[in-house]
Amino acid sequence: MASVLRLVIASIALVTTVHGTVVKREVLTPSHPSPLTRNVTLDDRNNCQPGDPQPPNRVDTTERVARLRQEMANYGLSAFIVPTDDDHQSEYVGESDKRRKYISGFSGSAGTAVVLMEEQALWTDGRYFLQADDQLDCNWLLMKAYMTGTPTILQWLKDSLPAGARVGADPTLTSADTWLSYANSLAADNIDLVPVTPNLVDLIWTDRPPYPSDPAFPLELKFTGKSWEEKVLEVRDEMRSTGTDVLVVSALDEVAWLLNLRGSDIPFNPVFRSYALITMSSVELFTPAEKVSVDVEEHLHVNQCEEMMCVTIQNYDDIFPRLSSFEDDPLVSKITISSSYSFTSGASYAIYNAVGLFGGRANEEDYMKGRKNEVENQGMMNAHLKDAVALCDFLALLENEVIAGTYWDELSAVAKSEEFRSQQQDYLSLSFETISASGPNAAVIHYSPSPETNRQIDDQSTFLLDSGAQYKDGTTDITRTLHFGVPTSFQIEAYTRVLMGAMDFAAMVFPVGFSLGDIDILARRPLYEAGLDYRHGTSHGIGMCLFVHESANNAYEIGFFGSDEPGYYEDGEFGIRLETTLRVVHKETPHDFVSPMLGFEPVALVPFEPKLINTTLLSRQQCDALNAYHATVRDVVGNELKNQERFEGYDWVLRKTEPLLC
Repeated sequence: MASVLRLVIASIALVTTVHGTVVKREVLTPSHPSPLTRNVTLDDRNNCQPGDPQPPNRVDTTERVARLRQEMANYGLSAFIVPTDDDHQSEYVGESDKRRKYISGFSGSAGTAVVLMEEQALWTDGRYFLQADDQLDCNWLLMKAYMTGTPTILQWLKDSLPAGARVGADPTLTSADTWLSYANSLAADNIDLVPVTPNLVDLIWTDRPPYPSDPAFPLELKFTGKSWEEKVLEVRDEMRSTGTDVLVVSALDEVAWLLNLRGSDIPFNPVFRSYALITMSSVELFTPAEKVSVDVEEHLHVNQCEEMMCVTIQNYDDIFPRLSSFEDDPLVSKITISSSYSFTSGASYAIYNAVGLFGGRANEEDYMKGRKNEVENQGMMNAHLKDAVALCDFLALLENEVIAGTYWDELSAVAKSEEFRSQQQDYLSLSFETISASGPNAAVIHYSPSPETNRQIDDQSTFLLDSGAQYKDGTTDITRTLHFGVPTSFQIEAYTRVLMGAMDFAAMVFPVGFSLGDIDILARRPLYEAGLDYRHGTSHGIGMCLFVHESANNAYEIGFFGSDEPGYYEDGEFGIRLETTLRVVHKETPHDFVSPMLGFEPVALVPFEPKLINTTLLSRQQCDALNAYHATVRDVVGNELKNQERFEGYDWVLRKTEPLLC
C-alpha cells in the first residue's frame, strides 16, 4: 500500500436532525455525573398512577421487552441500545427499520431506546416530550434530552452498570462518530461497547415488514439541471483536491442526488436503499436487484462502459466485502467516508470498520447537493408556487366550511389537503407526515393525527397545519396556524410574537460564513421579551425532490433553501408555528466594508392570519415587510389561482392579504 492514513477521532459533539436547527444528539460529559443531573424516575411520567386514564395511543411493549432481555442474556449483554436510524443513518426510516418504535411504542422521528435487565429508558427532544409520554407504557423512563437535570445516555449507563458490563449495539445502525465516542467514554469506566449482529430486535420482531420492492426511477435533466456524469466529474475534482482514491457515498439522498435517481423505499422521502463507490475510473451502485429497471439501466449506461461513462451494478449486501477488498489494492491509499455535521450523522460504524485504517472524512458531496444550481433554483420556486396554490385553495375551503358549521377533523384535513396538492403538475407524494393539529393537539410539536387522537376542527381554538409535498421540481415545507372563531388575547399576542420573530429572521442581512445557528436568536427575541420560548430549532435545509430536512454546508451559501419556523406551544391548550421556506440570495448594501453580503427571499407564499395579529406590537419595519410579503402573495399566487380557475382560493387570498394599518 502506497501510504496509510490513520484516522484519529477526538471526542465529537454529535448531532441530530430536528424540525429546525441542529441540536446536539449527545453531549459527551465527564465520567461522573454532573451535580445538575438528577434521578429520573417512573413517578415523573403522566397517567401512570393506579386509576389514571390511559392515553388512547399508549402501546404496551412489556412482552416485547421481556423477549429482548432474553436475547440480551443469550449474548451476555447488560444493556442494548436501539436507535432510530437505518443502515444509512436516515432521519426518517421505512417500516422495516422502525425497531425503536417496535420495542418502545414511541413513533416520533427522533429518539433512542436503551434497555437494561431491570430498567428501560427512552431519550427524545422537546418536540416529542408530550407524544412520548402518551405512547410509552409506564415501564419506560422518559428522558427529556437537553433539559436541565436529565442524564445523557452515557451518564445513565455508567451510573446503572458495574465495571466489566457489556453494552450491545448494532454497528450498521450507529454512526461511526457516535460509536467511537460512546466506546471511548464507556471504556474509561471499564464498560465495553460490543457490536451485535444480527440485530436483537430483528430476532424477536416476528412480523417485521419486508423492504419495499418498487424500482428506482430516473429524474429528468430538466429537473436536475446537471447530468449524473457531470456530477461525478465534479466529485472527482474534489476527490483529487483531498487525495481521495475512493469515495463512499452512504446517505440515501446523496446517492439519489449524485445519480439523478429517485425511489420510494421510505415514505415521503424519494430515495431507495443503496450505496455508491466513486473512484477515478469507476462508479459502482450497490442496491437490491429489483431497484434496477430497464429505464435505470439505460440512464446509468449499464453494460456500455466501452462507449461512455457507466455505472456498475452490485448487490446491495456486497458493500462490506468490497470495501474490505481495497486493503489489498496498492493503488488505494485513502478512502473517504461521510462524517457527522449539520443534519448528517455520517457513515455507520460498520462502514468505518470495513474501510479500516486508511479512511478519511469529508462531506463535499453533501455541500454540492445543498448548492442548488439554476435549474434546481427555478424548480424549487415553481414547486412552492404550485404548493401555495394548493394550500390556499384548501384553506379557503376549510375555513368557509368550518365557519358554516360543516364537520371537519384533523384526519379529513390531512386527506383533503393532500388531494389538493396531488392535482398539481409533477406531484409525487407528501414530503412528511402532515401535522394537522387542533386545539391542545397543536401543543404536541410533532403531532400526527390518528384515529385514537383525532379531534374536530372547530372555532374554539387554533388549528396548526404543517405540511409539504414532493414534486419532481422541488420539495416544500410550510406551516400556518389559523383560528376560525374569536381568539383569546394571549393567543393573539403569542401568534404576533412568533410572526415578529419570523420576520426578523427573514430580514437578516449577514456576511458569507454565517450558519443556521448564528441568527437563531433573532427569531426568539420577541418571545423572550414576554418570557416565552419554543423547544425546537428555527431553521433547517430543504432538498430538491429529496429530504425535507437536508444537510447543507455549515455556512449559508447562494442557492441554499431553508425554513424559518419559530413557534409557541401552551401544553394542553394550543400551539402556534409559522414556517416559511426561504432561499439565500445576494444582498446589495450601501457600503462594502464587509462584502459580499447575503440575505433571504421568501419562497413559500401563503398569507398569515390577520385576526391573530396585534398590529400595535409590530415595528414599522415589521409592518412594512408583512404588507410587502402579502402583496407578493396576492400578485403571484393570486394570479396563478385565477389561471387555474380556483376562485374560492383566490377570494380567500384577497381577504387575507388586505394591507394592515400599523
